[in-house]
Amino acid sequence: MDLPKVLIIDDREFDRILYQEYLGAANYNFSELEDGEHVLSHLSEFMPDIILLDWQMPKVGGLETLKILKKNKIYNGIPIIIITGLQDENVLEEAFDYGSIDFLNKPVSRIELTARVHSAIKLNEATRTLQQQKHELLELNQIINTQKSELEKSLSLKSQLMDSNAEEHQKNINEVKRKLMTLEIDNTKVSNHIKAFHSSLEECYNELRAENNESLVLRKLRQLMRNAQSLSMEDQSWSEFKEVFESLDHKFFDKLNERNPKLTSLDLKHCAYIKMNLDNYEVANIFNVELKSLQMTRYRLKKKLALDNEESLREFLLKV
Repeated sequence: MDLPKVLIIDDREFDRILYQEYLGAANYNFSELEDGEHVLSHLSEFMPDIILLDWQMPKVGGLETLKILKKNKIYNGIPIIIITGLQDENVLEEAFDYGSIDFLNKPVSRIELTARVHSAIKLNEATRTLQQQKHELLELNQIINTQKSELEKSLSLKSQLMDSNAEEHQKNINEVKRKLMTLEIDNTKVSNHIKAFHSSLEECYNELRAENNESLVLRKLRQLMRNAQSLSMEDQSWSEFKEVFESLDHKFFDKLNERNPKLTSLDLKHCAYIKMNLDNYEVANIFNVELKSLQMTRYRLKKKLALDNEESLREFLLKV
């Protein structure tokens, strides 16, 4: 595995050597610059995972370097930690405005430097992973929607053209609608994956908060968590699922709601999967839960539907 790359931009050779010693040559791949004058040409040859940037340098200082990097979008994703001996809040505000994610005050401590660098790199990796997963999920959702649209058009054409055999006509319509139902199940799986990604990101947030509760990186991580949560398609998925399922059995949900008006959309979906005669493993896979958890959910469903212990939930739903 390649070592994370660290670019140190500092006019003091002693400080550059010190930071490398603190971080450990065995843990990172280092590169150095005395100032930001040639930062762009250097980045074309050495693309770092993080930049440690000194604020006060005689030629091209920290602020000027940040401005240079901000103008080049290809480098905007590199996390930058400012190192400064200044206590001026205006300096820090400028640094964050131009893309810095964190700062360290001189003299730098080994523990703080190690923790900040490790956290920043880990957060950047999580961000890239989330963006990639988001891109893949959006592509998958687009494919599902395209296939769904094509099937709907196919259903419409078949409905217009088939006029001779009523029984065969209805059979073909139901087959296409069942394919649509499969696509809705895939939508549910996509939504579950998004929830899993959000949970992983939340774990990263809690770990980082435990390491450094005051790190300004937490603000960016919270935004990523909100973005992941906003991708949830649960409401849309239920609405589309309900519409398609009711085209097969338009009274099923009404009958269940008459029995218990407080059934949730998740309860109704679960009942619909059983009505479709899906086995326990298929349902557990859709909900992304273990079979034991599925059994508990069905026990609660029986209670909500006021079924006797001896009465089978599956047999009851198949008769509805």
